[in-house]
Amino acid sequence: MQESLLAGGLAVVAAVALDALWTTLSAQGGGPLTRRLGAGLWTALTWRAGPHARRRQVAGAVVLLGTVGVWIGLLWAGWTLAFAAEPRSVVSSSTQTPADVWERIYYVGFTLVTLGTGDFVPSGDLWRVLTALCALSGLFLVTLAITYLLPVLQATVSKRQLAASISALGQTGGEIASLAAEAPAGMSRQAVRMASDLSLHTERHLVYPVLHYFESGERSTALAPNLAALADGLLLLESLPSDRRPDAVALAELNSALGGYLDTVHGVFVGAAEDPPPAPRGPNGLATDRTTVERVCDERSRDRRRLLALVRQGGWGWPERADGR
Repeated sequence: MQESLLAGGLAVVAAVALDALWTTLSAQGGGPLTRRLGAGLWTALTWRAGPHARRRQVAGAVVLLGTVGVWIGLLWAGWTLAFAAEPRSVVSSSTQTPADVWERIYYVGFTLVTLGTGDFVPSGDLWRVLTALCALSGLFLVTLAITYLLPVLQATVSKRQLAASISALGQTGGEIASLAAEAPAGMSRQAVRMASDLSLHTERHLVYPVLHYFESGERSTALAPNLAALADGLLLLESLPSDRRPDAVALAELNSALGGYLDTVHGVFVGAAEDPPPAPRGPNGLATDRTTVERVCDERSRDRRRLLALVRQGGWGWPERADGR
């Protein structure tokens, strides 16, 4: 028996199982294989693609299904390698002749999906035990994949709903600030709700990192540009007189949630722009303290550079300022 083939095959199986467990059951992001595969597929699909490109909109589904497909393919390859370690590990049930390479691949495949056709059988106690483990690993992986796919799709819908709720307040920071100044109490309630929704999305992003690759081709349901408009709006609100400003605690909670989300995606999914976006300007009729605006822009330069990189990654531009410049 070639112990190196057996050890190598089992090592591949263990690596796939660890990556799948890390990705589906951990709240610390995807496993090493999943992260690299997702980033590679997404980059290839979105290269030079505008925000409305069809291939950008299907990138999330391709990454999700591709990840599951690679898990299954590597698991299949690992067990095939393990069963190749011994010439008589698998034999024909009728003639007892050793299986060739293609027959071993076939045997591992139907064992993984627990078909149990019976035309090939393991020969020896070790291979019977490994056959049982092979079937168990296949059942385990398929179950994990199914329980992972559905919540990702549900989280994608929630992500678009969050973007739409921000978009309903305005397309730019000036529009959001103007609406909030007219109804500070209403904006306070909205800020608390959006902070909760954004924090929940951040946690889902950790549990389902593939969620990052699900993008919308519509500006109203694309999260990154709407978060940019919201960031500008929150910045302008801090420069308003206290009687026209929503509750400070509610605004601080929403700013904290936005910063937490940017901390989560930074490094793993996106870097930071070299320079921050320009300071926003409020619409005519909204008196803002420009000194405060510039100061807060400087204080939040790091988050604004990260947010600008995120917006550009999605193929969008920073929301226009209210003065059109």
